[in-house]
Amino acid sequence: MNYLVQELNLDHPSKKRIATGESYGILLVLRGFAYVAKRWKIGTDDLLICKPKQVMVLENTSDRFPLSALWVRLSTNLMNTCSTEKTNVIESFSINPEPVVRIRGQSEMLSLIKSLASQMAVLSNESDRYAADLLEESSVKMFLSMVIRTCIQSDLHRVQHSGHLAIDEVFRYIHAHLTEELTLEQLEKEFFVTRHHLIRQFKRRCGMTIHQYIVKARLDLCRNYIEQGYSITEVYRMGGFGGYNHFFRAFKQEYGMTPKEYYHTVYPQFSDKSPDANP
Repeated sequence: MNYLVQELNLDHPSKKRIATGESYGILLVLRGFAYVAKRWKIGTDDLLICKPKQVMVLENTSDRFPLSALWVRLSTNLMNTCSTEKTNVIESFSINPEPVVRIRGQSEMLSLIKSLASQMAVLSNESDRYAADLLEESSVKMFLSMVIRTCIQSDLHRVQHSGHLAIDEVFRYIHAHLTEELTLEQLEKEFFVTRHHLIRQFKRRCGMTIHQYIVKARLDLCRNYIEQGYSITEVYRMGGFGGYNHFFRAFKQEYGMTPKEYYHTVYPQFSDKSPDANP
């Protein structure tokens, strides 16, 4: 199977360059603390998940404890092979848009993950291959499933993996900022998920794209403003539309009439009055 488990041992003071290449990387600390890229402090209750094409420097800055860690690299082909109809392994690893993520896990789960990684290292070098391939395959799949479950259970990923709850949070955020500029980049950063995952989950939940939903919600708001007696000029500005032409086209497409025609439908007594002024 296409993976590599490397044992890293660093005394104080020492550094080691690690790279994922075209694979995904997972760093597991067995003893001590690892400082990665002068940004993350990784202990025995953490794991570091790295996407492909990442290059980092691993350091041991402690003069009391040597650092012992496992550096696991898994090819995208292996991860695709281990995926099922319900669980896409690469997608699970890619929900977080950051290229490198530190995950805080439960000690019991991490102990199992480390044990499986150690077993994978032994099996990949075992000379007697009789039935070893079956054990190796099951160990890799168990390792991946435990890592994914650790991510799901962590505070960092709880909202990202909570299915409908996450989308409900997106709905609330959109309506709270409906009259402001809303972009996929903003939502991606706010909810710490990739736009691909967000778009797919949103479309699955409500049957339309995020952009379509935002436009429709703004149009509903503008229609309510018209019914409250606001002028057309006030309406499209209050509703979050940047310009009248965009508002005009979207309104006509949604309701089959122009904003002015709808205004006169609501206020027929002011049919001789411009809707750009309050009735």
